[in-house]
Amino acid sequence: MRNTDVFIAERKKKVIQAFCAPGPAQHDVDKAAAEAGSKEVELREVFAELCKKPFAASLEVFDVNKPFLAAQCRELLKSAKCKPAEKIMLVKLLLKTMGEATEETPTVNVNTPKALVLVGARSKQVNAMLDPTPAFPEIPDATQTVSEDPSA
Repeated sequence: MRNTDVFIAERKKKVIQAFCAPGPAQHDVDKAAAEAGSKEVELREVFAELCKKPFAASLEVFDVNKPFLAAQCRELLKSAKCKPAEKIMLVKLLLKTMGEATEETPTVNVNTPKALVLVGARSKQVNAMLDPTPAFPEIPDATQTVSEDPSA
C-alpha cells in the first residue's frame, strides 16, 4: 500500500468517525466532512460501503477489534464498580468464546458428525428408523418388467 492509499483510508475512517461520534459534527454530513478534511460525497460513499460490509468492518473503523475487546474485558474484571454477578457472566462469556465448557452449555466439538435428536419418540419408532430393512415387500416397477418384442 502506498502512503497516499493509507492517507485516503485514514481520511475515510476519520470522516465516518466524525459523522457518528458525539459532538458538533454528529449526523451532520457537511460538518463531519469538513472536520475530517473531506467532502460530503466521500462521506456518503464510505457510509454506503460500510452498510454493504459485515458489521466487523464498522467495528474496525472505530478501532473495536479483538485486542481492544480483550482489554475492555480485563478492565471490567479488575474494576471495583463491576458487580460480582456481572463478572461471573463476563467470565462465562469469555470461556464460551474460548471454547471452554460452562455448566449451562457444554463445549460442542464441531468435528463430530451431526446428531439427530428425537423428542418424544418411542423405542419402536426409533428402531424402525434405524432398521434398513423395508417394512413392506418391494413391488416390482411395471416399467422394468416390460420387454421389447421384436416380432410386434
